[in-house]
Amino acid sequence: MMHKGKQLAATVLAAVLFCAAWPSLGQDAGKVQIKIGQLREEMALQEEKLQQSTQEEVAVLDELDKISSKMEEQQEKINLLQKQLEVQRQNLAKTQAVLNQTMQERDKALQHMLNRLRAFYMMGRLGVLNVTFSSKTLPELMLMTDSFRSLAAYDRTVIEKYRESLTALKQAQTAHELEESLLEELVRQAEEQQQALTVLRTQREEVLTRIKTEQGLYRLAMQEMRQAEARLIRSLSQEEPDFPSYNGPGLLPFKGKLPLPTDGKIIHRFGEVLKEGLRKGEKVNGLHIAVQPETEVRAVQKGLVISAGYRRGYGNAVIIDHGQNWRTVTSRLDAVLVREGEEVAQNQKIGISGDLATLYEPGLYFEIRHGSSPQNPLQWLKAN
Repeated sequence: MMHKGKQLAATVLAAVLFCAAWPSLGQDAGKVQIKIGQLREEMALQEEKLQQSTQEEVAVLDELDKISSKMEEQQEKINLLQKQLEVQRQNLAKTQAVLNQTMQERDKALQHMLNRLRAFYMMGRLGVLNVTFSSKTLPELMLMTDSFRSLAAYDRTVIEKYRESLTALKQAQTAHELEESLLEELVRQAEEQQQALTVLRTQREEVLTRIKTEQGLYRLAMQEMRQAEARLIRSLSQEEPDFPSYNGPGLLPFKGKLPLPTDGKIIHRFGEVLKEGLRKGEKVNGLHIAVQPETEVRAVQKGLVISAGYRRGYGNAVIIDHGQNWRTVTSRLDAVLVREGEEVAQNQKIGISGDLATLYEPGLYFEIRHGSSPQNPLQWLKAN
């Protein structure tokens, strides 16, 4: 991240220094065009990086969305397990309470049984001495003996039932404890997974922050290079030809009367802010005209051709001096049909346009300038 940031910062600094130093280039059009080409190549590279960064951002955002969804599902799972664990603990507590109560009842039953057995023992076996010295009659003594025996048998049955109940309760207690232990382990594992997702989300958020920082640096670099390019373009538009300026009436007398340079649909107007491409956010200084293949391009008014041919970043372009410091620029031509120094008449063919690929925008580009000030061509063209 730091290495990339230094590279981008160096690019921005180079653009700023070049932007500040451009007047020293003088009127050497070749050098200026080369610098414009270099800037546009670098801008294309920065745009490519920006697009890659945007794709990476979309991927990270999609991953963050999936992580958040998994975290929600994991939290629901933890909540459910915790509820089950709480129910299991309540069941275990109830079982423990029943077990304790059963053990107390069993102990009481055992004590009763021991008391009766002790009394039965103290009475001894029924014999002559018992009958002779007892205050009770023989039938009463026999009945008492039978009663003791019946109670002992009953106590034994009760104790056996308590023993069975205690065995079942202890088994249930063991099962509840195992279930509780299992649920606690599941909760622990789920919480560990939730923590891992939290760490992963934090890492991806850091990546997203880095991506946004890089995008800011890319945009800053492109902005600085656009400013440098704009100044270089203005320097080109202010170049003086190697031959005398055209002594013509200019364009002022023909305001609202000029023909469109070609047949086509205007897709970008003067002053419109571009919404796509490397020039996104910039204002248009002329017209962008969508044309069909092999469409003729004409001079809108008579004048002197001061530039005809390829210009880096413009493609094939024709600049005509109409006198009085008025000029028209027509670029993105498939073919140029005039030469520098040639006088042209109104509606004379100066080139052929078509599907010529350009660096930035499609279609033919047409511009009217008075000195270094761009004019709105629609104010100079015929209403139709």
